[in-house]
Amino acid sequence: MTTSKKLTDIITYIAIILFSLGFIFFGHRITSSGQDHEVAGDIYKAKVLSIESIETEEFSFDDISYAENKIIRFRAEITSGPSKGEIVEVVQNLSSMYAIQPVEIQEGHKVLISYMGDEVYGDQWVFVEFNRSDTLAWLAVIFLLLILLLGRSKGISTIISLIFTVLAIFLVFVPSILKGYNIYLSSTIVTIYIIFMSLLIINGPSKKTLCAIIGNIGGVAIAALVAIIMSKILNLTGFIDEDYVFLNYLELDKPIDLVAIIWSGILIGSLGAVMDVAMSIASAMNELAENMDKKTFSRLLRSGMNIGRDAIGTMTNTLILAYVGGSLATVLLLIAYNRNLLYLFSLEMIVVEVLQAIVGSMGILFAVPVTAIFSAYIFTRDTRESGLE
Repeated sequence: MTTSKKLTDIITYIAIILFSLGFIFFGHRITSSGQDHEVAGDIYKAKVLSIESIETEEFSFDDISYAENKIIRFRAEITSGPSKGEIVEVVQNLSSMYAIQPVEIQEGHKVLISYMGDEVYGDQWVFVEFNRSDTLAWLAVIFLLLILLLGRSKGISTIISLIFTVLAIFLVFVPSILKGYNIYLSSTIVTIYIIFMSLLIINGPSKKTLCAIIGNIGGVAIAALVAIIMSKILNLTGFIDEDYVFLNYLELDKPIDLVAIIWSGILIGSLGAVMDVAMSIASAMNELAENMDKKTFSRLLRSGMNIGRDAIGTMTNTLILAYVGGSLATVLLLIAYNRNLLYLFSLEMIVVEVLQAIVGSMGILFAVPVTAIFSAYIFTRDTRESGLE
């Protein structure tokens, strides 16, 4: 690698990072301005020291059935916030009216507690949830260390791009929806940003990066277009499950377009797989072009399509299995209560899952020829200009 190439890579790397910081900072300020979030109460970390008492209450309904409430009182040491180190008495309420009961508090458990001072709970500390964030944080640290160990210098770039991707979604895209901005436009902007940022940070400015970007945009754009057309043809309303219903009842200045939420989910959900395929084809074709004695457009295109065909099978399976795995509980529940396939595949809940899997896979399919054609053109341009083709 020449000195000028190294300098160009460094300048591009720094420019992309600075642009990303500005995009996230100003994007978050614009999309979050004027949004007030009500906080129900402060939540603190705590560690259970001892169980003080366990009480049971029974409630009858028309002398036919009854509900049983179990009240567990325990002492806990607060481990976060201004009251850190203070020992308090906390209450955990367990009701038999709920089909799934949370795990009972035991000594040594790490929990989240909150102080309630109202007519319902009175003046007392109450159990909110088990503190699972610390364990997840350690798992995330192990994951990042593995990336660094296996990826080395490129692993650092991978982590930086991953951080920027997460921040762009949660600090820019999600607030833009709640703010009332056009979901189609905001998701398109964030998607294009993620494509350029990720590929340039991880692979640097080069012909293969340009080919991967074009192939990625082409595949995602076609998938997005198909998703819009199919949402019209299938008469989707956006009311898939209770989560979408709750979104409809949010007190916002502008109601959320639920169909647009489905569309953006398809767009962002397929992005990673399409990016992987486009980069794999562009990288392989770059190696072929550098080591091919007589490179021509047709030979490179044929090679690129052959490489793409191998990637199609595995990545399509990956995407479909990811969607099936994510909705497995819903599928099991629906099949258990209704085995009529005609009815099941007409339910909007199932239709959207199938649509996400198929349209996302179509993005992969179209990314292959787009990347292969553009790569064959770019990598043989010098040959054509010199008249050697």
